[in-house]
Amino acid sequence: MDSFSPTERQQLELQGWLVLPGVLSAAELATMHAAWERLAAALPNEGASTNWGPDLDTEPTFAVCRTHPSVLAALGVLLDNDVHVRRLHGRSPPRGHGRQGLHVDWSSPAPPGRQILANAFWVLDDLTRDNGATRIVPGSHRWARVPRGHYAQPQGVHPEERVLEAHAGDVIVFSSHLWHAGSCNDSGRRRRVVLAQFGRRELASVHEEYR
Repeated sequence: MDSFSPTERQQLELQGWLVLPGVLSAAELATMHAAWERLAAALPNEGASTNWGPDLDTEPTFAVCRTHPSVLAALGVLLDNDVHVRRLHGRSPPRGHGRQGLHVDWSSPAPPGRQILANAFWVLDDLTRDNGATRIVPGSHRWARVPRGHYAQPQGVHPEERVLEAHAGDVIVFSSHLWHAGSCNDSGRRRRVVLAQFGRRELASVHEEYR
């Protein structure tokens, strides 16, 4: 954790998220774009739904998404260094899709002092308000409750939520217990993200999916 400032560590612990800028080089991004297009071409319903994207678990091009030391270090702050990859998946909502209700990636609340899941979103295209950037509610991973009612509906808005804009090559690390959701891709511009989920070793045989 020597590469993180006290402020960044505090942000991860108390707010539940951190953007790591420029993790991927232009050459790495180009290679991932090409691999994504190859995999996407084999999908029968390309671009058809909100959660569309290729399965990346067995694609060697994306192996770095499992092992990058700076990303694993950030995840370690959330998971007490008990960091084990669960799955890799792509997401690229087409125009008019991508809006989700606020949710968490586990079926029940986690204790404030012991997160059990965390995400690393590898940004392959610039994320902006108009192409479906992720919404989060900072600090909600410590509330020990999950979104319900209005907040869990696609058009629900929490008064404390913010939109995480990021550049291609950045990585967004956040607790899976943080209230979060995709936004609508209004512009139709590409919004490819590699969703890498990590958990504590105790979850190795537990299969709960992204929502």
